[in-house]
Amino acid sequence: MENYLQIKNIYKNFGNLEVLKDISIDIREGEFVTLLGASGSGKTTLLRIIAGLEYADRGRVILDGTDITELPPEKRHLGMVFQNYALFEHMTVAQNIGYSLKIAHVPKAEIRERVNDMLERISLPDYGSKMPDELSGGQRQRVAIARSIISTPKMILLDEPLGALDAALRKRMQTELKTLQHDLGITFIYITHDQEEALSMSDRIALLSDGRFTDIGEPDEIKEKINL
Repeated sequence: MENYLQIKNIYKNFGNLEVLKDISIDIREGEFVTLLGASGSGKTTLLRIIAGLEYADRGRVILDGTDITELPPEKRHLGMVFQNYALFEHMTVAQNIGYSLKIAHVPKAEIRERVNDMLERISLPDYGSKMPDELSGGQRQRVAIARSIISTPKMILLDEPLGALDAALRKRMQTELKTLQHDLGITFIYITHDQEEALSMSDRIALLSDGRFTDIGEPDEIKEKINL
């Protein structure tokens, strides 16, 4: 579908503060789109509206032809990855990855098979029995991504997922994340304030400033606008 996700004329206020002002964008299936902007530009609020964690004051969110504007998060079938990973510290890596399948009452044998496949995909085949506190930052990030994609969501929303990593690991994870997204063919919407990160990973970039899109384009087009 050409326009897999349609954001139509979204407005959001918090009290007297206008956070989003007439935001519209169409995103294609399988596309890696980055929302790039400084702190306070409105990018996290927009991501939360897509996820159903916040509701817009005006506007519509349409996913795969269905209006999901009023749907609660659990009915949107979206995956989310946060900067702090939000892993369950009392569960093993395998239990973390398979959690959504468990609560969906998927048979244990199928969960085990799908978790093992996911561990292979994220290059952690022997880590299923480890606890989160035994993992490095990069490993924890990969587990968080695996947990978000194992239930085959329609889309994955990533809120500065590499922000807590050191520079060298962050660079490596940018490549790994883009490769994983390409292999899976799942639509990614990615938030960052890092211009180089956005330019290296994205199919398209949407520049946000003061609650508005100032430009939307491919990395080469946006690079000229931000003087990098």
